[in-house]
Amino acid sequence: MAKIPFAIFLFVAIPSWAQDTEGKASYYHNSLHGRRMSNGQPYDKNKMTCAHRTLPFGTKLRVTNPTNGRQVIVEVTDRGPFVRGRIIDLSYAAARELGTLMAGVGLVQIEILPNDIELPYMATDNTLDMETIEYGAAGVCYEFIPEWKKEKKTNAQTTTTPPAEPRRKPVETKKEASRLWTDFFRQLRSTH
Repeated sequence: MAKIPFAIFLFVAIPSWAQDTEGKASYYHNSLHGRRMSNGQPYDKNKMTCAHRTLPFGTKLRVTNPTNGRQVIVEVTDRGPFVRGRIIDLSYAAARELGTLMAGVGLVQIEILPNDIELPYMATDNTLDMETIEYGAAGVCYEFIPEWKKEKKTNAQTTTTPPAEPRRKPVETKKEASRLWTDFFRQLRSTH
């Protein structure tokens, strides 16, 4: 009698959150402050909240930054992130506490906590009132061309630089703007 090899395949359903215990996290931009999230509430950049693709709203998570050891407890209040390779979107306050603001995206570890855990209160009376720095793409101002001024040399000789050009109208195309900047830097090099 011939033996017939057979294989038993064991399929284990692993919830998607169990697979996402470590991965990349990003944070909500400040411009989203006040917009409605998936749970119907407005987003508050100062609260410890996050977005996760599958976990139920109200789930508490401990998020750890393994590079510096900082931890925060956040509550799932929104859906996302919808960028491949990221497992969680943090509120601005949570990203600040974890130290991932400068990088924008950071490696984190996620642990699901029991629902009876209270979120820590963020005291506002002992915080410094500082300007918020937004790390985004800055627009280039093509109309700015500094005025030429007279220079005094250390040997008491005065040299004149070319006179200021008349104000130009705003630049219409990127090609024209690029040409203007190229000319400007050529003039700078030729005078020094």
